[in-house]
Amino acid sequence: MTGSDEETEQQRVWRALSEAGLVEIRLDEFAERIRDVKRIVIVRLRELLDFSTAIKERESAAYSLGTLKGLELKVQANAPKPPDPSEK
Repeated sequence: MTGSDEETEQQRVWRALSEAGLVEIRLDEFAERIRDVKRIVIVRLRELLDFSTAIKERESAAYSLGTLKGLELKVQANAPKPPDPSEK
């Protein structure tokens, strides 16, 4: 892969994140956005469980939910801790 190919790939990734609205999210809002998306995926997964078809979409939704949970845990682990009021 040449330097120009790598730049093109980086630009594609940045554009995808920007179009998804993930670039403009402040760090303190990220966990809330993940929870919102998880709720949407859970609703869709419940709908899919009512049908015997759409097995691929069901698997995809379940996988996405797991990925979102992992991302949520990483964001929580790296979030700045609020000041302890007892230390004032």
